[in-house]
Amino acid sequence: RNALVEIVPISVGCLNTCTYCKTKHARGNLGSYHPQAIISRVESVVQEGVREVWLSSEDTGAYGKDIGVPLPYLLDGVIDALPEGVMLRVGMTNPPHILEHVEGVAKALSHARVFKFLHIPVQCGSDKVLEDMKREYTVEEFCKLADYMIEHVPGITIATDIICGFPTETEEDFEGTLDLLKKYKFPV
Repeated sequence: RNALVEIVPISVGCLNTCTYCKTKHARGNLGSYHPQAIISRVESVVQEGVREVWLSSEDTGAYGKDIGVPLPYLLDGVIDALPEGVMLRVGMTNPPHILEHVEGVAKALSHARVFKFLHIPVQCGSDKVLEDMKREYTVEEFCKLADYMIEHVPGITIATDIICGFPTETEEDFEGTLDLLKKYKFPV
């Protein structure tokens, strides 16, 4: 355990049914924790001397969809609970869920106590393969999200995940993925 970093889960489970993933089978449907419970945990670990809080989930962007609480509401509450010198890192988010909250998330990521970092897995640069994967978004929607974050959160680092060799992927599909990599030059 790192005494300066606390990983705080905000939910368990998942809303997706991706063909290659067993998370839903292992963890079940989305179960978001109440915002006040999360904020209380953050306040508690800050009192213990933690200097970084990492919000964690199978899909941070899906947070609250099951309990009617939008992710930006939670982020604002956590940010308000952080004193000077303590930083927040927002966990991985899939494009379809965070697109609903893009403005509020960009606002939170622009805060001085929040790392300008977001992990958005694209998986593939082909709509056909994304559909075969049951990813529930298109390459265009991923680009819309990435472009918005780049424009509205100066200095943001966007990390992604790529799956190469998916069973239905063609050479043309793979070239589409390479085009995305060239366009965004993901550092992580």
